[in-house]
Amino acid sequence: MDTWLVVWLVIGLVTTAALLVMLGFLVRHVILLGRTAGRMQDELQPIAEELAVASARAADTAAGLSGRASAKTPARRKGRR
Repeated sequence: MDTWLVVWLVIGLVTTAALLVMLGFLVRHVILLGRTAGRMQDELQPIAEELAVASARAADTAAGLSGRASAKTPARRKGRR
């Protein structure tokens, strides 16, 4: 075998090994990120539910206030602005 062929073979093998190591670390980080996102969702779910309930209550209150305000205002006559 020629020397240049051995050099290219070694470069190819080292590059392949480096890519496989980086792929292993990438998979490890994806798994870690998935676990962290799941934990975060578990911790934030009760807070999100509280906010949804409070938001619905505020919308109902605002709708009630709006209904009372429109009932108290006199209706406009046609032709007048």
